[in-house]
Amino acid sequence: MTLSLQLVSLLWMILSGMLIGAIIEGTRFIMESTPRRSFLFKYQKFVEIIIWIGLGIGTFYILYVVRDGVWRIYDPLAQIVGILLYEQFLQPVFRLAGRIILRLFIQPIWFLFLLIITIISKILRLIVVIVTTLLYPILYPFKKIWHLALQKKVNFRYNKNKIKNEIKK
Repeated sequence: MTLSLQLVSLLWMILSGMLIGAIIEGTRFIMESTPRRSFLFKYQKFVEIIIWIGLGIGTFYILYVVRDGVWRIYDPLAQIVGILLYEQFLQPVFRLAGRIILRLFIQPIWFLFLLIITIISKILRLIVVIVTTLLYPILYPFKKIWHLALQKKVNFRYNKNKIKNEIKK
């Protein structure tokens, strides 16, 4: 293996470390911004473990492509250096870009989604009110008759107080 190939593989590992830092930070940001009752918040440790496993598989794929799967001791060190470089230099840029994307794209789309849901629910509620208003003259007597038909009748033979009250009337 030539020195230039080792340098290229070292740079690939540093770049993959920087990418890993960005992906993990983005994942944690998304997990923390979800509501407490959501599926992602409840199982965020499990989701993060799955993402770490996927990133590890991606790292070994990079090693396979760059060096036919030969692993050197400086590869994990290069990835740690990449993560630290991301934390030092690129984290403020990524956070700013994330806030800009959130404000310009995600929040307006979410607002439009909630607006459409609200409009549909209000229209359905209006339809229900109109239908119940139109059916009220038909349903009110039916409900009264149904209620009377299901009323429990007093057994006069065993209720002496009720019989005395009926006789007095």
